[in-house]
Amino acid sequence: MRTSALNANLSAALTDAQTKERQKVEVLGYISHDLRAPLATISGYSKLLLADAPQEQHNLLQTIERSVKYQLDLIDELLEYTQSELQPLAVHPETTDLHGLLDDVSEYAVALCSLRANRFHRRTPERLPRYIDLDGKRLQQVLLNLLSNAAKFTHDGAVTLSITARPEGNACVLNIVVSDTGIGIDLNRGVDIFGAFQQIQAASGSNGLGLFIAQRILSAMGGSLSVASMAGHGTEFSFELSVPVLDASVTDWPVVTPREPMPPMQARELALPPGAIPPAPALDELAHLALDGRLTDIEAWIARHADDSAHALFIVMVRNLLEQFDFSAIHALAVDSLKESRMQASSCAARDRKSRPQARSGIFGREYKGHMTFSMPYYP
Repeated sequence: MRTSALNANLSAALTDAQTKERQKVEVLGYISHDLRAPLATISGYSKLLLADAPQEQHNLLQTIERSVKYQLDLIDELLEYTQSELQPLAVHPETTDLHGLLDDVSEYAVALCSLRANRFHRRTPERLPRYIDLDGKRLQQVLLNLLSNAAKFTHDGAVTLSITARPEGNACVLNIVVSDTGIGIDLNRGVDIFGAFQQIQAASGSNGLGLFIAQRILSAMGGSLSVASMAGHGTEFSFELSVPVLDASVTDWPVVTPREPMPPMQARELALPPGAIPPAPALDELAHLALDGRLTDIEAWIARHADDSAHALFIVMVRNLLEQFDFSAIHALAVDSLKESRMQASSCAARDRKSRPQARSGIFGREYKGHMTFSMPYYP
């Protein structure tokens, strides 16, 4: 009876502690939300003042604007934290082209591996289901985190992405493995490598969030991340996901025809496709933040742009440089990408002009591709 009473007391104490913890998070969320209102007022008035202020006051008012923005970004981080604590990670299954997703991830992997002179290999069976019901953006996020880690801890070696699928009624079980020939992990140290802020290697400069994020996403998707490794002998991360197949039965799974990935190149020579470069205002902001060494602001910049899957490779590159506190490299990447973006825009504009009708001046007027327009001569 005494043991039963103690267990009941412990259970009540635990429930009370959990309730109080949730209330604290809720209060933090309310305060964070309400702090935005006065800051928005300050920002509004500083913009009004800036419109009519003399030039010598511009710098002071712009400093106020930057400070307000910095505080708003911090508040947004707090709100994100409270949302993640109060509700499960959002996963939105939808029709996903598995073949296309693997092609995209492979191209990113080639670029990531080239940063440390690594080779990338992709191994898939002859046939895979094409259209499946899962959150493709989240799966891509998991794979990019794993591939980024593999490339980071491997030098002049190999990183491999392996995928297999086995039928399970109207679904299939995807088995995905990311392995490398890098420095490996000493799993006997007793460190939970899937915990937040747990560094795999002390010398890496990593904030230790990549594996925590990947594990959290997979948990929300019904899977779990496993690791096999030995110091000095590489690492292997693997997971399984059961996903509904939408387009065909097992016998009709289409043949996998991988898209030819872009060739490896040095980080400075990495040519991103037009859609992979963030817009000019975002690049300009990133360049200024890097120039001032504003780590927290760059983290906030990454968070704002991370949901755009088109920019995933660029975001991974910035995140990797930030983990090394290499602000000069981030600044160079932003400036070079800005130049590349402008060159691409200029090239598109030139092609547009070239495709327009060309005018040839004649005695009586101008001829546009066989059509003549006439004008009366003018005599002063």
